[in-house]
Amino acid sequence: MKAIVIEKFGIENIEVKDINDKSDGIPVKITMAGLNPVDYSVINGNIMYGVNPMPHIPGSEAIGIAMADGDYIKRGDRVIIYNRIFDGTCEECITGNEHLCVNGGILGVISNGVYRETMNVPERNLFKIPDSIKDELAASMGVGALTAYRALKTMNVEPGKSILVYGAGNTGIFTVQLARMLGLEVYAVSRKNDLQRYGINVFNNVPDDFKADYIVNPLGGSIFEDSLKHIKRNGKIVTFGILTGREAKIDIGNIYANEIKIYGSTGGTRKDLFELIRIASMNDLYFPFENAFSLWDLKDAITEFKNRNTGRILLKVS
Repeated sequence: MKAIVIEKFGIENIEVKDINDKSDGIPVKITMAGLNPVDYSVINGNIMYGVNPMPHIPGSEAIGIAMADGDYIKRGDRVIIYNRIFDGTCEECITGNEHLCVNGGILGVISNGVYRETMNVPERNLFKIPDSIKDELAASMGVGALTAYRALKTMNVEPGKSILVYGAGNTGIFTVQLARMLGLEVYAVSRKNDLQRYGINVFNNVPDDFKADYIVNPLGGSIFEDSLKHIKRNGKIVTFGILTGREAKIDIGNIYANEIKIYGSTGGTRKDLFELIRIASMNDLYFPFENAFSLWDLKDAITEFKNRNTGRILLKVS
């Protein structure tokens, strides 16, 4: 079986090798995988978590075809791979937060990932894909869409209120749409003015006097300081990214005087993914697809990933 392998960090060190997968689980023929910032960071050695093992197979987001029967999954089913490693026994797992497992982590980061022809996957990490969801969208749900949905749930958003989303990239494009479906008045800070046709108000720059009930800031850094200027009293901010840096200047007095709530969110639970699949099967999610490469042309895909305009880069496995 062929797989993408890095023996040391750096795009120039990507190789295609034959491997043997002796792990337990249902064999899944990988058909399409995503290329996300986490994958880019793993390959370049810039991940904030420990990468294990080395040599390493990257890739944290994929769909495929089940090649054997399980208790629930049957041979031939299209499946999404839930990308969290979890033991099922720690306090977080027992309370339904397996994405926060104290002994776990992200597939493709703390374990070998999905950039390969086939992979043995525990059945509890597999979810059927309804026929109404196309491969390109399904291959983007395990990271981008799931992260967005979890962030909205974390803030316990209420219909009729306003939300401001910074950026409309991989996660942002799903955040604005899901927020709209949940009944919120949606504003986005983005260069993508075409979002307006979906009932989303787009700012290139946020007006000084604008304030929202909820803010989603996946960018971190100095952008986080700006977002605090635009939250209403008793408002809620959620963050799940550090694209512009891990540190931000915060006025603590402003936070407690206005009872602003700040949340961290990461990934999502299996329950979140189950709910998200149901939502996607019944709604028309806009999906900005830019290009698809063969997995074996990963170096070329990464070059376009760094220079892409708006859409997602996907990897086909043949």
